[in-house]
Amino acid sequence: MKKVLYYIILVLIISSCSTVKHVPENEYLLDKVDIHNTARNIPKERFAPYMKQNPNIQIFGMFKFHLWLYNLAGKDTTKGFNKWLQRIGEEPVLYDDFLSGQTMSQLELFMHNKGYYHADVDTVVKYRKKKAKVKYVIEAGKQFVLEHVGYRAEDTTIQRLVEEDLENSILKEGGPFDVSMHDAERERITKYLRDRGYFSFSKEFIYFKADSTLGGNRVVDSVLIKNASAEVAKNRDSSFVHPIYRIHNVYFRTNFDPHRALNEKESYYDQYDTLKYGDFQFMYIDKLKVKPEVLVNSTYITPGQLFQANLVDKTKNLLSSLRLYRFINIRFEEVQGATSTVDGSRLLNCFIQLVPAKFQSYSIDVEGLNSSGNLGAGGNLEYQHKNLFKGAEEFTFNIRGSMQNQLNRQSEQFNTTEFGVESRIIFPKFWMPFQIKKFRQRFNPKTSLSVAYNYQKRPDYTRTIANGKISYLWNSSKRVSHQVTPLGVNFVLIPTVDNDFLQDIEGTFLGYSYQDHLITNTSYSFVYNQQEVEKRKDFLYVNWNLEEAGNFLNLWSSSISKKNPEGYNEILGIRYAQYVQSDIDLRYHHYLNKINSMAYRFYLGVGYPYGNYDVLPFEKRYFSGGANSIRAWPVRGIGPGSYDSQDADYYNQTGDIKLEFNIEYRFKLFWILESALFLDVGNIYTIRKDISPEGGLFEFNNFTSKLAVGTGLGLRFDFKYFIFRLDSGMKLRNPVEEKGHRWIPTNRKYTWDDFAMNFAIGYPF
Repeated sequence: MKKVLYYIILVLIISSCSTVKHVPENEYLLDKVDIHNTARNIPKERFAPYMKQNPNIQIFGMFKFHLWLYNLAGKDTTKGFNKWLQRIGEEPVLYDDFLSGQTMSQLELFMHNKGYYHADVDTVVKYRKKKAKVKYVIEAGKQFVLEHVGYRAEDTTIQRLVEEDLENSILKEGGPFDVSMHDAERERITKYLRDRGYFSFSKEFIYFKADSTLGGNRVVDSVLIKNASAEVAKNRDSSFVHPIYRIHNVYFRTNFDPHRALNEKESYYDQYDTLKYGDFQFMYIDKLKVKPEVLVNSTYITPGQLFQANLVDKTKNLLSSLRLYRFINIRFEEVQGATSTVDGSRLLNCFIQLVPAKFQSYSIDVEGLNSSGNLGAGGNLEYQHKNLFKGAEEFTFNIRGSMQNQLNRQSEQFNTTEFGVESRIIFPKFWMPFQIKKFRQRFNPKTSLSVAYNYQKRPDYTRTIANGKISYLWNSSKRVSHQVTPLGVNFVLIPTVDNDFLQDIEGTFLGYSYQDHLITNTSYSFVYNQQEVEKRKDFLYVNWNLEEAGNFLNLWSSSISKKNPEGYNEILGIRYAQYVQSDIDLRYHHYLNKINSMAYRFYLGVGYPYGNYDVLPFEKRYFSGGANSIRAWPVRGIGPGSYDSQDADYYNQTGDIKLEFNIEYRFKLFWILESALFLDVGNIYTIRKDISPEGGLFEFNNFTSKLAVGTGLGLRFDFKYFIFRLDSGMKLRNPVEEKGHRWIPTNRKYTWDDFAMNFAIGYPF
């Protein structure tokens, strides 16, 4: 271990000394850039976009790894290897006095825009050993503040609307005089008006006048909204007020072909047949492949309503969720010479043009598998129909088989064979005896029906699981989704159990887990997700689940039959489980810069068995260890608590409580290669004293003393479509050891058993 640390330190020293290898004479490597700003209300991160030069990127906050790669290349750049090193590395950033001057100008302009009109920016450069350290010193002075904000529109109707929404104004009296707030206020007013019928209104009609002659760094700000131009008003009156628009007709072009529409023009539209459904018009060629009611329930735009710009994106998103169309375009055309009988407003026709995707597909995959670090191979046949009954019903049928290679405690290999079949259909609505108006538009509801069968064979047992469930899914906002499963049924049968294995677990907390049982459960799931696809920005992810099982079944069974001689009830000759269970998964991703990020995860799960079944069913119990958990231990190789299961042939530790905290520092290396330094903390525990193994019980006064701690280094290969991960974990604290000796580095030498290698697909969290 010491040798490894010495080697790392030596590499860092050598690399730091070689950073100026390719720096020419009379030039300097830009080693560090710092900002000293006297305006404490502006964080340093806000200045980053205005820096014209930044030092070479670093990992671990100190090591210029990519520059080091570049410097490994020899002088002969015609050689392929040298060219490759320079391509994957980063060229040294040389200090440029001209770019430094530009940075000063940009920083000064930024400070002025933030209301610091007396700000002064200076540069201090220190040269040492062909390196330059630059400090930008910003003397901000006092910030100008808004003494008064006034709004005046030439159009009296717009004046009234703007005044009604002043409480949402971004410009606040007593607040800073900030140019960026002007831009935001312009956007806010424009959005507000376009959501109230002003289809042709744009932010160019809004401008500002500021008076700073009051003195004392005070500003009187005026927001002015001009009337419409003659072109927009179309000379209908001399005042050129901004016109208001209502929706006249809504047309669905259901199998729209943009290429034919572009080439054939009007002759293409003449081929459409038309169907009227309620207040909507459906245009199609050949036949209508989707029921009109599905599309009507998937639009927020309806005839007769005022034009609202925000409904366009909401309609696109709702139609996209049907997964029937690969392109959706919504456009508006003014109806010439016509006005609304309601208020005389102008009229718009809305055209929703839908380019269909393929409704049916199938795939045959042969793939490498990973389940908590255990690798194997499998095959998968899947058939999907996205419009089974012409109502956007998504039907999926899947057959899957796999074999995984695992290791027991004696490092002997064994195989786990699995076969499964699953069928599922998702309806784009709730199955309810009554309808709620606009329910789909508000919540994008779905009903899912699924049935599945799974067969698993291991050397110690064979298990089959047959299940079915009905679930309701909906979104209460852009980031929040819900799922309620009012009924789920699981039949778990264990036809064969190895006699030696059965004897080992008989009378232990695992003994009840390998019995035939029935589960009828009700569950709820809540997900909050800030992540945006293909955007590198900080996000929070929360997943909370709550589940109960067996209570209704117990009431029914108790009323029609008595308990058997062993003291529990059965349905169809099978014992049913009773429990309540809840878990929460919190994740936060923080992006430091373009190559460095931090990822945090906290997980807590608790299940309490009672009544008709003494333990949580095996498939509901928690386990720890493996590629997505505490990576210094094998899967199912930790706990519960400080319990030592060395006598067992297979890793099979499970518990009623799971507590984990993970942190990863992730950084990009070169090509498709990424790396991570991680720390994992956690364990599992039992909750009932009467069936808990020694040291496995959760107790508030000492559960932290039973936490396992591991660390390690990982490599990730980003192939865009998937990420292959290799994590090497090392134990730091082992709860199985005696008290006072659980921290390994300070108590004993490391052995091979203290390390674990994990192969996986995808990030751990």
